[in-house]
Amino acid sequence: MSPVIFEFIGTTFSVIFCAIAIKLADDFLDQEIDTNYNFAKDIGKGTMIYSMLFMACAVCLNVSVSTSLFFASYIIGMFHDLKQQFPSHLSGMQESILVFIIGTFFWGWKAMVFSVLFILSIQLFDDYIDVHIDQLSGHRNWAHRLGNVECFLLFVVSILASWWVGEQMFPPVFWGTVIFYGTVWCYQRGRA
Repeated sequence: MSPVIFEFIGTTFSVIFCAIAIKLADDFLDQEIDTNYNFAKDIGKGTMIYSMLFMACAVCLNVSVSTSLFFASYIIGMFHDLKQQFPSHLSGMQESILVFIIGTFFWGWKAMVFSVLFILSIQLFDDYIDVHIDQLSGHRNWAHRLGNVECFLLFVVSILASWWVGEQMFPPVFWGTVIFYGTVWCYQRGRA
């Protein structure tokens, strides 16, 4: 197998493992308010341990891609709590800026900008799809705040911008994300 194909496959699996880690951590934090299927409800207390295990596997395969995506997920996750004070005594905005600076120090501005734009596009697309489900649960997502069409257009702009910034990183990250979300969708549909 050529080194380029091996690197592509390794990065794709790194993204899949990173996505699993982020999903498990997110489900663990949101299990009280989730109306959708929540993995943490099935896994229980071990959810965060499994999340750390998958993140460790992701880092073993590609440290820069998986860590910058994880940092970006943290930053995008803070968008709903930008003014809230956290245990660090910093606001969500301050923590986001700090995490972005740390990520830039370790992986460079290009990797962090790519990751933030890519994760933002995923969040926007997810909110666009879940607009009715979130509305029923009383959760105001980006589609509610911006409007459906505007949310979708911003998704398109952000994913194209991420592709432009990180042209080499984009294909394995994109395919890892598609595989992960396709698998989750099939699993949840099978349980419905």
